[in-house]
Amino acid sequence: MSLNYAARLPIDASGLPMQGYPASKVANVVWKVHTALASSVITLNEKTTVLEVGAGGGAVLMRWVPTTENASIAGYKASIVSSGLGVANFDHSIPAGTVRRFVVPIETLPTASILATHAGPNLANGLYQRVAWIASSAETNASILATEF
Repeated sequence: MSLNYAARLPIDASGLPMQGYPASKVANVVWKVHTALASSVITLNEKTTVLEVGAGGGAVLMRWVPTTENASIAGYKASIVSSGLGVANFDHSIPAGTVRRFVVPIETLPTASILATHAGPNLANGLYQRVAWIASSAETNASILATEF
């Protein structure tokens, strides 16, 4: 079964979905990270179901971070690692000068206790709550711009 939790595409005057356009709603949160040489882990807003990430000046690596990964437990892997040694820990690569939109994937099935709290659509649908990202190279002008919808 597929859940319909992501923001809908805008509809044109003839009733057709407008592919490639963002959802017609105001952003929940915006992020701007300049020269992201160390991976950053951010927590998504409880209303976020769609994430738009732009890579300026260099490619960006991104990873969905499960709630089971916590800095206080052994095997913490929330950071992103990429090297010529074959070590990789990322889900998406966003080329320089481009913007990619992601529907936040489901991490776990929501529990009745979460549904009872009237949580936002992110929590209510058991979506990933954290994302890690880093510029894929040591570009001094690399930046990450992100918008949560």
